[in-house]
Amino acid sequence: MEEIKFTEETIEDFLQEKIKSGNKPETIAEYRRILQKFQKELLPEDVLRENTLQQWKNTMQQEGKLAVRTINRRLAVVNQYLHFMGERNWQVSCMPLGDTEQTALQRGEYIRLLQAAKQQKKEQLYFIIKSICTLGLHIWELPQMTVDFVKTGSGIFSGNGQERKVVIPRSFQRELVDYCKRSNMEHGAIFRSQRGTNIHRITINAAMKQLCQMADVAPEKVNPRCLLRLYEQTQKQLQDNVSMLLLQYYDKLLEAEEMMTGWETYEDPISVEDKSASGQ
Repeated sequence: MEEIKFTEETIEDFLQEKIKSGNKPETIAEYRRILQKFQKELLPEDVLRENTLQQWKNTMQQEGKLAVRTINRRLAVVNQYLHFMGERNWQVSCMPLGDTEQTALQRGEYIRLLQAAKQQKKEQLYFIIKSICTLGLHIWELPQMTVDFVKTGSGIFSGNGQERKVVIPRSFQRELVDYCKRSNMEHGAIFRSQRGTNIHRITINAAMKQLCQMADVAPEKVNPRCLLRLYEQTQKQLQDNVSMLLLQYYDKLLEAEEMMTGWETYEDPISVEDKSASGQ
């Protein structure tokens, strides 16, 4: 298709679909404002062509008047419209947020995303989100999530000239095995488009954004990069906790050895130091 209609009627059809999906009135009003602005600025003939959205993105970026979050919000809305019209291949990627604009996704928000995906019966999206945040996967690693890998529970993932071992936690493995059985998947990648091809990052991003309203999570927090960052933060916290436990265990081990072999002591050096600091 070389062009699609972009009229008040098609906009209203799209918004009615969003209302049926449970979007709040204020969200519908925002979508309408963005789509009407897009139509006024770039679509005098009420038709949308393949490169029009990319042109709008370039223009907003070059003008430098809008925050990256604002530009991404506008792009996300038009991307959803294109999905509604059956032209997902015309969607464009959002702009990366700078370090000062990037907002961390909290674990409670991640749980709400999973709950929203479950409530909307978006099973594939549920498992994509959980795979990124549980296994630390990049989007380009998703095709390596195969039925055999799920059944085995571990494997070597390769890409960008590197290899790493990925191990599925037992509880998540049970979920994935059941998912494969329900979907009648016996071999190959478990995450595929309806055409049987690898799922594009833009499609995954758009699907995640649709969960934000129901999950009550800011859209700028919901993308594969933020999910991966949450995984990394969680792993760091776990490693810090393990390190602390190891230090405590080592300290107790040394105390036990000292009781058997050490010289007799009469003062706790830490207590003495504390008393000196307090002037006692």
